[in-house]
Amino acid sequence: MKYKNILSKATLLPLLFVAYQASASDKLVEVMLDSNLDDERGYCLDIAGGKGKDAPLNKGLQAHTCYHYTGGILEDQGFNAELLKKGEFKVSYFDVCMSATSFTKGATLALAKCNQSKMQTFSLKANGQLVSPTAPELCVTVNGNKKKEGRGGSPVHVMRPISLELCDSSKKTYQTWTLNEV
Repeated sequence: MKYKNILSKATLLPLLFVAYQASASDKLVEVMLDSNLDDERGYCLDIAGGKGKDAPLNKGLQAHTCYHYTGGILEDQGFNAELLKKGEFKVSYFDVCMSATSFTKGATLALAKCNQSKMQTFSLKANGQLVSPTAPELCVTVNGNKKKEGRGGSPVHVMRPISLELCDSSKKTYQTWTLNEV
C-alpha cells in the first residue's frame, strides 16, 4: 500500500477537537485518489449527501474534495487503517463498511453494516488499484466527466460519482488510490 503525508500521533493530538478520532485503537486515514485531477485538495472517498456527523448513510459513497486541509479527517471520510489491511473499508464513526451493490461494470458503492462478506471485501493493490478479490478486473473509478459543485468550502467543494469499472491503464488517473493520514 502507498501512504502519503504520514505524521506522528503527537501531531494528531491537537487536532482531536477539529476532526473525529474514533479511539486510540482506530487510526483513521482518507482513501484518496492519487491524482488531484482539477482540485489541489484532491478527491477522497466520502459519504454522499452530507458532511461530517450529518452524512446520511443511504446515499452510498462518492469522490469528494478531501477535507484534510482543515487539519484533520472528518467523520465521513475517515476509514480504519488497520481494517483496510484486512480488506475491510470501514467508516469508523458510522460503523459501516464500503459495499459493492454488484460486481458488474457501472455498479455503485453503498454503505452497510460490516459483515465481512465478499461484497465488502476490497484490496488496495501495490499499483494503487482498489479492487475486490471477487472481481479483480473491476476497479473503484472516479467519473472523469461528471462533477457537481457543493454549497461550501473555499474554493467550493466538488463531488464526482464513483463506480466499479474495468481496470484500464488509460484510466489510471481515475483508478489509482492512496491512503492519506493527516
